[in-house]
Amino acid sequence: MRSSRIIHVVSAHAEGEVGDVIVGGVAPPPGDTLWAQRTHISNDQTLRNFVLNEPRGGVFRHVNLLVPPKHPEADMGFIIMEPAFDPPMSGSNAICVATVLLDSGIVPMEEPETHLTLEAPGGLVRVRALCRDGKAERIFVRNLPSFADKIGVPLEVPGLGTLRVDTAYGGDSFVVVDAADAGFEIVEDEAGDIARTGMRIAEAANEQLGFVHPENPDWKHISFCAFCGPLSKTDT
Repeated sequence: MRSSRIIHVVSAHAEGEVGDVIVGGVAPPPGDTLWAQRTHISNDQTLRNFVLNEPRGGVFRHVNLLVPPKHPEADMGFIIMEPAFDPPMSGSNAICVATVLLDSGIVPMEEPETHLTLEAPGGLVRVRALCRDGKAERIFVRNLPSFADKIGVPLEVPGLGTLRVDTAYGGDSFVVVDAADAGFEIVEDEAGDIARTGMRIAEAANEQLGFVHPENPDWKHISFCAFCGPLSKTDT
């Protein structure tokens, strides 16, 4: 079966979080800013449906589109496509993009350390990469300005009652809850219940608390629920 549409994608992940990178076959979308380009992709849905849905994708897959940067300080721009939303920034996707850029030679690598600047739809992301033998082995990113929005506010969640939660932004928008308050220890066999409960909490937070980024009123929802617990350390 022949296809007239060929997109070149490099597979990547950051600690298991899939963040594939489109390196060819897709023209930059229209828009004077990366946010405008991101909004075009989000509204149009054609590229999202092609790369995120089965048989090529699924709920596990994030895909990043490389585009020429708009900011003079940036080495490369990237637009993040996730199953539900196209966020301003994503740490794991920035790590994947930086790794692909360096390992593929799109951006020249300097050993033992390479510095580069990425432009996400939400702003500039500074990257420091530790490199050896032609491979980027460790990636450090400096995220967009992050902030807490609401602290310790009550949230009514069906089946859970009243929870005290925080809302925050760190490239994407979150409702943050103490795992113990929701009945979780954050262990492996709770994964399914945590995911389902997190979606209910995020839905309740959008209905009752809301979120609007103070510098980007187009970003006006809570994307995720983050469960927190006490810090634990191992000897490994």
